[in-house]
Amino acid sequence: MKYYQMARRLDENSTLLDQVSHQLVEFSSGHNLPKNFDAPLIVSLDEEFIDGEMATFYMDPAVIGTKRFYGELKTLGIDNIEVKPVVIQDNANNREIHDYVLLNILGRISCADMGRSEISEIGNGMNIIDKLVIDASKTHGMQLFLVHEDTDCIVISERVFNALNAKGYSDIYFEELERV
Repeated sequence: MKYYQMARRLDENSTLLDQVSHQLVEFSSGHNLPKNFDAPLIVSLDEEFIDGEMATFYMDPAVIGTKRFYGELKTLGIDNIEVKPVVIQDNANNREIHDYVLLNILGRISCADMGRSEISEIGNGMNIIDKLVIDASKTHGMQLFLVHEDTDCIVISERVFNALNAKGYSDIYFEELERV
């Protein structure tokens, strides 16, 4: 089975989000949010890029996607996402956006071939994988998951890739992963 890395495609017209609430919560861990997580997650549009295009999904400060995008994942049978409401504050235009949800991806798989992947170490035991190579035999057939060695890496199966790619999202980047 082929796998693809999925990320948000950024350009000069992209909006960015700043975290307002839940400062001490670890997102992108691959685990459930704390039981006492008090929704909604509140974020604000970065005022420097306020007139940019709203994304299908954001990866920072957490994976936050449109309700439509989440619905498409659900339709594909993706059931390892914990969902919470999100409020995006647009302070420059004095409005709130409620069409997004927190997509907490459950599942963190140790499948990176660290010897073949291109890695930047940013601290003691903290890596950023610039080019991911995976051992597909360790993915257990998962359709969507985070890579244990760098949880900012979202991996999807070929089936999920084909379905999302057919939707024509111009702001989602897909890269077929080399497998060993």
